[in-house]
Amino acid sequence: MPAPVRLSHFAAVVCIAVMAGACQSESSTPGMSVQTYGASVDTASARAAGAVAAGAVAAEPSALEGTTVTVRGHISTVCQKKGCWLALETGAARPIRVLVPRTEDGYEFTVPTTLAGEATVTGTLQTAELDTTMQKHLAEDGAASAPAQEVQIAATGLRVVPDA
Repeated sequence: MPAPVRLSHFAAVVCIAVMAGACQSESSTPGMSVQTYGASVDTASARAAGAVAAGAVAAEPSALEGTTVTVRGHISTVCQKKGCWLALETGAARPIRVLVPRTEDGYEFTVPTTLAGEATVTGTLQTAELDTTMQKHLAEDGAASAPAQEVQIAATGLRVVPDA
């Protein structure tokens, strides 16, 4: 096979592998499909390093501000327009919003608008002040009434065990 043809086949294979890497599926138990979005979330390391429950993070966000965290919680809401954010339940506290980082071409990854289940997310924790325009925008995307201040995680990776 001529070199240009081999190179073209190689480029096609690489392109398909990159696209498939944005959403990976793995089987954790028979009949249950685990979904991974963005970078892989190593749950074995997350457990060893202590993936923190969303409620604990929401109770003391200032202790983790600006750090890379691995947080686990149940998905309560997903952006209904693009799948560019989701919220994790925290119990009594407000939800934690998980944001998909933007790129020049859109978003690093998105999630299905119907996504539901237990999520483990890795990213940078921040607290953000939301002006009324952003609060309105989030409400239009399907968020419960957005507070003036919220805890956010700029996600690098997300792993979801879907609800049964």
